[in-house]
Amino acid sequence: MWRAAGVGVVVLATGVATAACAVDGEPRDSLVHRSVAAAAFPVAPGTEVLRVPPAQLSAIVGDVSGMPVGAHIDPSDCAPQAISAQPADTVVETGFGPSGPGGDPPAAYTTVITRTGKRLSDVTATVSRCPAYQRSSGLPVTVVQHSVELAPQVGGADAVGYVRTETAEGAPPVTTTLLLAQRGNVRVYATRRAVGPPESVQQADPALVRLLQAAVEAGLR
Repeated sequence: MWRAAGVGVVVLATGVATAACAVDGEPRDSLVHRSVAAAAFPVAPGTEVLRVPPAQLSAIVGDVSGMPVGAHIDPSDCAPQAISAQPADTVVETGFGPSGPGGDPPAAYTTVITRTGKRLSDVTATVSRCPAYQRSSGLPVTVVQHSVELAPQVGGADAVGYVRTETAEGAPPVTTTLLLAQRGNVRVYATRRAVGPPESVQQADPALVRLLQAAVEAGLR
């Protein structure tokens, strides 16, 4: 299961995204054949890494980006960059790590390979400008975020990282560490999402950096 504060539970099922090689009438190479090797995910032994099927892309990329469908952000200029839910433009894979301390649910590790017309530098600018903001999408959610230390390039691609913690009344906090790399108009994400007490993260976790490196190799070729 995938759980986010203020967002419903989405059940992940095995599926393979299939799509045409054109989006919005513009011919381009589809990304559906790019994927990160399951062995790169720091998941529990025997845990399957699943590709998110097209029907669930919208919900999952909303959780990854922090911008669920229909969300309202206050102040509005703190809105995170949305991720395309078009199957030809976005490939998402996810798996679960070991159970958390005190019986907390296992962390979810996710990779995203996607097209974007946005600059990576705008991501860090928004994080720096907006250390805290409010999001409304069903339940009101308080979001706090900060950058994490990460090499400025990974696999020859520009890279950035930040941590986002979401808190909603009556629900446990959700902390997501996001590492991003981009070359041209293709961007990759490697994320770790954990439910439970907020985590203090200042440096990128080496296992997550390795997952980002695998995403760069698979997605930015």
